[in-house]
Amino acid sequence: MSATKSGCKQRSETECVYGWITDLCSKQSRLLAMLELCERRSHIESLGPLLWHSFGAVSGLLQEVVSIYPAILANELNGQQSQRICAAIGLFQAMTSHPFIGIELMRCQFLCYLMPLLKLTPQTRSVEHVRLSVLSVVCGLLKSDHPQIVGYFLGTELIPLILRQLELGSSMSKVLCAFVLCRILEHEVGLTFASRRLARRLHLIHTLARVVHQLTLEPEPRVLKHVVRVYSRLADHPESLQLIFNHLPAQLRNGYFCQDSLLGFENASLELADLNRKLVNRDVKNDTGINSITTEIVISHHSLF
Repeated sequence: MSATKSGCKQRSETECVYGWITDLCSKQSRLLAMLELCERRSHIESLGPLLWHSFGAVSGLLQEVVSIYPAILANELNGQQSQRICAAIGLFQAMTSHPFIGIELMRCQFLCYLMPLLKLTPQTRSVEHVRLSVLSVVCGLLKSDHPQIVGYFLGTELIPLILRQLELGSSMSKVLCAFVLCRILEHEVGLTFASRRLARRLHLIHTLARVVHQLTLEPEPRVLKHVVRVYSRLADHPESLQLIFNHLPAQLRNGYFCQDSLLGFENASLELADLNRKLVNRDVKNDTGINSITTEIVISHHSLF
């Protein structure tokens, strides 16, 4: 090999990785390092632990996240900003995919730095890439099924942000948001939390009803699948069951979505039948006065969680 060749050609692959991780400490060299590491993250063994245990790496990535806050306040994001922040989030995702490091990052409250990114409302490509990157991190953590993770998310503003994106986001954002909501409610602590207050239950159930209405106009079976499972899970809680009976959209009662070949939700007929069976067999102990109470409560889009 010629002595004039420079850069990674003169170094082993491992030395290149170490060099890029070191470059995360410098703002000038950070973008290139983040892009190189992100491109190779699926092929670099133990990238998550390497980043977590490297001096200054996590700090450098957090600086990238914080530097985007002025753009969040202005509710706009350009392509270059989106590229930088998505690269940083991608490396966080590499860390959260490791069971131990994901829990440690959660205990460090690092997700509080990412939550503001979900408040961006423009439906531009740049913003959507950021939104999907953050949701991917959340989904990755929830897939681990660690008991502390759901409890942690319930103490943040995640659920109100998820409900907002579930109603207003793009198709892929809605798929991820519906998955997140479903995973949280699968846990008993999540179901209890969502069903604890009447205003909270109504906010959730009315949002789901609006999403179902949207699905009749723009069908997305993957969203429908998780929405039906959320309804079915909420129906397992006695204080939510009667509200669902009163407010379940007609499309989920009359077989509107019961198609034999609904790609992405092949079991639609079975799961909708199971949901309606729960409603038919409900225990009507506290039925009196529910309708009159619900009509007097105004549902706000502000956080009820």
